[in-house]
Amino acid sequence: MTTEMTQHGGSELALGSDQTFWTPNQRAVLSQLGVNRASEEDLAVFFHQAQRTGLDPFAKQIYMIERQGKQTIQTGIDGFRLIARRTIDRTHEDFGYRPTLWCGRDGQWRDVWLENEPPAAAKVVVVRGGQEFDAIALFESYAGRKRDGNLNSMWSTQGAHMIAKCAEALALRKAFPQDLSGLYTADEMAQADNSQTITSQVQRPRPQQQAQRQGSGRDWLAELDQCATAEDARKLYAECSAARELTKEIAEQITTAGRTLAATESLQSDEGEVVDGQLIDDDGVIQDNAA
Repeated sequence: MTTEMTQHGGSELALGSDQTFWTPNQRAVLSQLGVNRASEEDLAVFFHQAQRTGLDPFAKQIYMIERQGKQTIQTGIDGFRLIARRTIDRTHEDFGYRPTLWCGRDGQWRDVWLENEPPAAAKVVVVRGGQEFDAIALFESYAGRKRDGNLNSMWSTQGAHMIAKCAEALALRKAFPQDLSGLYTADEMAQADNSQTITSQVQRPRPQQQAQRQGSGRDWLAELDQCATAEDARKLYAECSAARELTKEIAEQITTAGRTLAATESLQSDEGEVVDGQLIDDDGVIQDNAA
């Protein structure tokens, strides 16, 4: 698939059709957007996917995020729909969907979900060129959770909608393998942070000076395990600093946790689309990383 990037009114951020890699200016902006720990190989794959799909990384239609030490290329469900529509416009095939279905724990499929509890699964069928591509997404396999193990705000309040988007992404990837292979939506990857949360709670290394509670009587890293938002981490950082107990190790762990929480919140906003993320700087202040 060879599609030129959306132009930015002549901006130097626009990817040219004859371009073979990111320019220095583009790399600088990608670093501000959070792509600052990727290897040259990862950046090359990201560049290839951006050119192949025609999605604009600087408009946050496609992005790369680090999860548990590995770079993952993601987009929102709207990006998948855009790629599918562009492909159909080019091939002139029939394209559509069967009605979305949800299944309860009783095993019965429904075309509307009215229960208070989330469904156990959702099913989406994509029709392309007269062929049907179906996919079923299980709620427990994709649901995003907070650090305490409970469902995050999006999955607790819009569970039926979120799992339907995961099923749609799976079905679209089956229907458009050449265009969507190697791409994942933020909704599909929400569960990837769950195991990271468990690791941080169970295996978090404790600095030597944290073996006992500090003079304030507070165990800062234990409190960090209970932080559910980037704002919680920012407040904890400020309180620890005010108590004069902010060691280098504690500062690094609170900052890292804050960045992870901010990135997760960013991916979950606007129904899983990316908005400007936030990072905690060295002074414990949350900054807009797109500034």
